[in-house]
Amino acid sequence: MMGVYRPIRKSEIALMPHIELSFTSSAFIIILLLVAAVAVSYFIYRYTIPPVGKTKRITLTVLRSASLFLLLAFLFEPLLRLVFTSQQEPVIAILIDNSKSMEIADRSGKRRVTLHNILSSSSLKELGGHATIRYYTFGSAPKSTPQIPDSLPLNEDATDISASLRLLSNEKEQQNIHAALLITDGTYNLGQNPVYASEQLGVPVFAVGIGDSSEQKDVSISRIASNDIVYSETQAPVDVTIKSSGYDGETIEVTLHEGNRELDRKTVSLGPGTREYPVRLTYTPEGEGLKKYSVRTSSLPDELTTKNNAKPFYAKVLKSKLRVLILAGGPSSDLSIIKQTLAEEKNLDVRSFSQKASGGFYEGTLSNQALDSADCIVLVGYPTSSTNSLDLVAASIAQRSKPVLFVNGKAVEYGKLQTLGSVLPFTVVNVSTSEDYVFFQPSETQRSNPILDIPQSDGLSGWNKLPPIFKTQTSFKAKPEATTLGFSRIQGVVLNEPLILTRNVNKQKSIAILGYGIWRWRLMAQGTPETEQLLSAFLSNSIKWLTTKEDSRPVKVATTKESYTQGEPVEFTGQVYDATAQPVDNAQLRVSVKQAGKEFTTMLRPIGSGRYEGSIDGLGEGDYTFNASAQTDGQQLGGDNGRFTIGELNLEFQDTRMNAQLLRQLAGRSGGKYYSPDDLSTLVNDITTQPSFSSRESIRTSTFEIWNWRYSLAIVILLFGTEWFIRKRSGML
Repeated sequence: MMGVYRPIRKSEIALMPHIELSFTSSAFIIILLLVAAVAVSYFIYRYTIPPVGKTKRITLTVLRSASLFLLLAFLFEPLLRLVFTSQQEPVIAILIDNSKSMEIADRSGKRRVTLHNILSSSSLKELGGHATIRYYTFGSAPKSTPQIPDSLPLNEDATDISASLRLLSNEKEQQNIHAALLITDGTYNLGQNPVYASEQLGVPVFAVGIGDSSEQKDVSISRIASNDIVYSETQAPVDVTIKSSGYDGETIEVTLHEGNRELDRKTVSLGPGTREYPVRLTYTPEGEGLKKYSVRTSSLPDELTTKNNAKPFYAKVLKSKLRVLILAGGPSSDLSIIKQTLAEEKNLDVRSFSQKASGGFYEGTLSNQALDSADCIVLVGYPTSSTNSLDLVAASIAQRSKPVLFVNGKAVEYGKLQTLGSVLPFTVVNVSTSEDYVFFQPSETQRSNPILDIPQSDGLSGWNKLPPIFKTQTSFKAKPEATTLGFSRIQGVVLNEPLILTRNVNKQKSIAILGYGIWRWRLMAQGTPETEQLLSAFLSNSIKWLTTKEDSRPVKVATTKESYTQGEPVEFTGQVYDATAQPVDNAQLRVSVKQAGKEFTTMLRPIGSGRYEGSIDGLGEGDYTFNASAQTDGQQLGGDNGRFTIGELNLEFQDTRMNAQLLRQLAGRSGGKYYSPDDLSTLVNDITTQPSFSSRESIRTSTFEIWNWRYSLAIVILLFGTEWFIRKRSGML
């Protein structure tokens, strides 16, 4: 049996149902079947052996007719339809803001008290006499409640007004909702602008604004701008924006902290009105890893709330300076420019060894310690025919997977260079000492490559405007796993031969510039904004790319940011790979979040290509750690861990004014009206005189598939069985 019966609601007046019976065939066929069943039964029981009384013959005829007719009728799939008609009273939906901002006490008084007075007012009681009232509360998400709550907790960490209006939009047809009464301070911090949702709702929204719409006496931290990556023992700035309103002449202290340790302090004098004050704080990070810092302001008397007087941020602290070791085949303009350019980077410690014609170095003996302590090795026109330290260099590069930047030179000895062949991204096809001027032609496929990404240049145009450099007619070929960033161009003809290449295989990175004379890219590129800083940016990008460690973990899980405000869901992203570095889509990726003895878990859902995502809601203020583990078919694939913070700054206290302008706009766009809590005198009349405010007829149907009803066959068998029983008792054949 198919179909569902929906009970009549209290807001409906039910009438007697209308019954309909239908078949897949025409009524004529069904009547013909009935006549045939009766005729056959009458013929069978017209004369009986032994003869029986007239009453019994009629009974047997009826039983046989009914069973035959039902058996044949079931072939035409009979449907029984009950049509219920009722009158639905109009419904008014009352939406009540249950967020933390409704606990604020401002110049207008305590918002909680104002809300209670509205809900118990005579206007709302009078509305109940004209329509059915349905109550909803909203904060992070809307909820339906059968009656006015005796005591609203007002504890939601965020406000999403549009979600409550979308809920009404989904329910308005079933509930006959003709109007919505929105009681709120009008401040939303989740979801889209509720004005759009009110326009799409299709019923008028009448809004009551609770709170003071003027700026309150308050001091808050509105923004923090800081570097996500800083270097140990290197001073870093933190730019803070302080917002104040309602004060004049007071002073506050703005401090920067790591835990309980104060790192910097500034004093700010406040002026009248609502103003923002930029404050620059500085700190010198220590150690390495992800560090948590916080900015705080002192509190003032009569502040609306002190929950927005502190804000945390995170910074990843790296080694103080990267050590770059330059090995040159001899003194040259390229060596001078490269060394000078890299030395201008404050986070690089640059040291160079320039080879003598006799084979030694002007700076002294090249030691294992100098090679092993380097984070990156730059080869400039090295090695040459007189080089005698290449085995030492090659061993250090191979054993420690040192990244290499190779800049070609006219005197490079390619036979000796084969010692480094396993590291470099190219092979030498044939050697020629003839020299050409070549321009660099960047590859269009590498437009977004971070090494070629120059802030001052519009796309790749800056590279096309560089002066030419030198290159011998030696032919080079890119290795299969190498990436060609650009080619040589001579007299407007792009040659199918690489000029700059990169390679990243088995944690070994290398970059090769197969021309020389790149000093021209700095000295001859001055005066043009697109090119004057190009070499500096290119070398800086190259060193960063070379020294960035590859993350080869099979399981990687991270939060979308390190710091959240209360009310925000904590979102996770994950990646899972197997032992062959292939993405795994069917893993069970579990994340366990811990704080102060409490534990929360969630499973991240797969979204394809080994990627996963998920979130946890409802976490309170504090510092959290998380551990992630992935497994498939009972086999552990790996894990990851991290940390995040839910700060004291709650979304509900970022803007504490009553947003009367939004509520007026929302009400006006939907055909409703805005009210203050003290003036609800016309509310009932405004709602009940709406043209569409009336009851409506509601029609519902319940359909039964008689042919598919589990008792249908039992009825036929019962009819046949009863007939057989009577015949047996009568001694009939």
